[in-house]
Amino acid sequence: MAKIEINIPAPDFTLVDFTGRSVTLSDYLKKSNLLLVFNRGFVLPFCRAHMAQLRQDYAKFEQVNTTILIVGPENEQAFANYWENNDLPFIGLPDPKHSVLKSYGQQIKIFKWGRMPAQAIIDKKGVVRYIHYGHSMSDIPNNDELLEILKEINTSN
Repeated sequence: MAKIEINIPAPDFTLVDFTGRSVTLSDYLKKSNLLLVFNRGFVLPFCRAHMAQLRQDYAKFEQVNTTILIVGPENEQAFANYWENNDLPFIGLPDPKHSVLKSYGQQIKIFKWGRMPAQAIIDKKGVVRYIHYGHSMSDIPNNDELLEILKEINTSN
């Protein structure tokens, strides 16, 4: 599966969120930066911790004009249950066919029990400005690192 590179246009996509609303990446262009989080699954402790970490600093991401989109392999019901039980403010996008997960190159490592975490930052022009492919279940950038990158993007645009 090919990884995407920085400083190229982000692959556009449309997915239906767990509420039934169609969400297209390009609809956010010129409005906000995007943080795409490619989740492994809500039953996994590192993914749960990451969702809590993002929720904790959600206001900080809003301050740097960034929309958070969580893309994961679960179905709509799994997303709805997790969002309801955890009161998450960001957009949850089920991708049970793995179409977006594949187009962004989320790695699958059989000997490490499945998909590795991945994150991408896309600026308002639709350009990938940051990509992180985790090498293990716990290899997830912290919020401060992501927020610093977003501040730099806002300054340069």
